[in-house]
Amino acid sequence: MNEEIKDRLRPHAGKILLGGTGALLALSVVTLGASLLSDGPAASDTQADAVVHKLEGDLGDAQAKLAAQHTALLAQLPGMDVERVNRDRATGRSLLLSLTDSSASTRTVKKQQVLLDARYGFLDHKSRVLTEFVPDWMTASGATKGAGMTYTLADLDIDVSRVQGLNYSYTGVARLDPVRVGPDQNSAAKSEFVVFTYATSQDGTVTSLDTYRASSQTRDALAAASGEQPSPKPTG
Repeated sequence: MNEEIKDRLRPHAGKILLGGTGALLALSVVTLGASLLSDGPAASDTQADAVVHKLEGDLGDAQAKLAAQHTALLAQLPGMDVERVNRDRATGRSLLLSLTDSSASTRTVKKQQVLLDARYGFLDHKSRVLTEFVPDWMTASGATKGAGMTYTLADLDIDVSRVQGLNYSYTGVARLDPVRVGPDQNSAAKSEFVVFTYATSQDGTVTSLDTYRASSQTRDALAAASGEQPSPKPTG
């Protein structure tokens, strides 16, 4: 419960600081304004200058006090462990390479499913990684007909999507380029894009993974954004 409260407070911490400063300043204005008016319209310029200086001093004191409170508040909120994020990103990259390496495998889809199921404990019987992604990827890359097209990781972007207590979640997009041997071999092969999400616990253990191969339409949009020519549309 405390972690949830802290998560909700973080985006509003700046507003708390600004609002508190305004409230204290308004109080000073009311107090000093009342004092000035009590002297009547004949209040001297000297008094007015003194009021201005007093307000400026009160504002500075209020900002300093609330800044200290703001710093203390942020110190109590959960921060992001940069070193852990870097380790988790490396883990995500390894997972991606393990899944897409099946394109060059001579194993059947079933054998690949069994292999991955035994290797990763977070892939249970409900995981679509095994039942959807692996068959789709192996079919698209030609692995179901023997060793298919080999791909190399050309671009990878992994971002933190959520921090909830000690659990971190990530979203990644990868571009895999076909490896061509010789000038004409497999020249029709296009880059593939894979989108995936995963979560880790405090010790870096992956607790969930979901991934899919981008559709042709999405693939062409991502390819265009990266400067690659879109795949030709089928005729007939």
